[in-house]
Amino acid sequence: MRIAVVWNYGTPLRQCSFRFEEYVRGLEALGHEAFVACPESSNDGFPVPIVSPPAGGGLEDAGFWRGLEADVAIVPSFHQMSDLLELIRGAGVRTIAMGDSDGQMGLRAFPLATLRRKVFSGSSDRGHQLRQLRFLVRRYLLSFRRTDPQDAEFVRSAGSSDVLILGCEEARSHFRRFLRRAGADRLEDRVHVSPLAIHRVYVESSDLGRERRGMVAIGRWDDPQKNAPLLVRALSRYLGRAGGEEAGHPVRIFGPGGEDRFGAFVRRFPNVVYEGPRYPEVLADALAGSRFILFSSRWEGAPHAGCEALSMGATVVGTPIPSLRSWTEGGVYGRVASAHRAGALAAAIAGEQAAWRRGERDPASIAAVWRQRSSGRGVCQTMLEALAQ
Repeated sequence: MRIAVVWNYGTPLRQCSFRFEEYVRGLEALGHEAFVACPESSNDGFPVPIVSPPAGGGLEDAGFWRGLEADVAIVPSFHQMSDLLELIRGAGVRTIAMGDSDGQMGLRAFPLATLRRKVFSGSSDRGHQLRQLRFLVRRYLLSFRRTDPQDAEFVRSAGSSDVLILGCEEARSHFRRFLRRAGADRLEDRVHVSPLAIHRVYVESSDLGRERRGMVAIGRWDDPQKNAPLLVRALSRYLGRAGGEEAGHPVRIFGPGGEDRFGAFVRRFPNVVYEGPRYPEVLADALAGSRFILFSSRWEGAPHAGCEALSMGATVVGTPIPSLRSWTEGGVYGRVASAHRAGALAAAIAGEQAAWRRGERDPASIAAVWRQRSSGRGVCQTMLEALAQ
């Protein structure tokens, strides 16, 4: 088949965390012709086949899609882009939309989750929070009449997709609940599960057998979603109580925005190092020598870093969010805290350290499972099998 991987946000491809090259490579490995379809403004010489509309044109052009003669379009839609999805399908192209959310969509279906994100996890300004709360109350009332515009777009986007991909089983369950509450249960069977494709270095590295000590954390630490204060509190509590050799095991923190947030913490504990942003090769090397990756996030969709760690034979420890609850599989691949609190997260860290000490973690076996799930080939195969159902 001829398959387009679509990017419609205008951001240059090199600046995106979405691994376009792994989807193209995975589709080609499965015997398909693959390319990226994006506006000319996004084409920054990224090393994959790229097709763009004529200069100044956008992807919302039915003639462009008919001329492409594509069979399938894979669209990172984030539950939006219904106009584009409808246009693509109208040109005779089947669509696979990628939601990349935890499925907790819609105020009526998930009022508390929406409140936490929109009111309490952003600005600490009370006036801003009050305005957001009033806005959400109005939307909540509209949702009972099924006239909330955002809910309507979520439903329309799902209905404009032949397949909708979410990153874990719990996210699928949540989004199906939203569809039922929105009166769109007819769309439930279109929702399927696959993680996002990860960089090939995490899939191809043979460095799985070295001694593993300590942990890593990776995130955009100036983003309230990642909850850097909780990371500091939980690690401080764990490191202050840990005994023996593990108390001195390395804690390596990667990602932008952490200079001000981790300065005092790093000075207090000499085994904690903030390393800032790093290339995948450096992160893969760090994961190969670590026992687990630590998440303090308030919410996540399907974080690349989790699958990257698992594909390098590390486990996952974090807050009780849908992706981590699903991916740890009841303690097989790590563990989640009982609550979004420092004490609970510190206890999860201690529990996972104990599992490694008892010899319950086999990096090679963990990597074998997650490399199949998270490689470009594996992800593309899962999506195309869902489309064929």
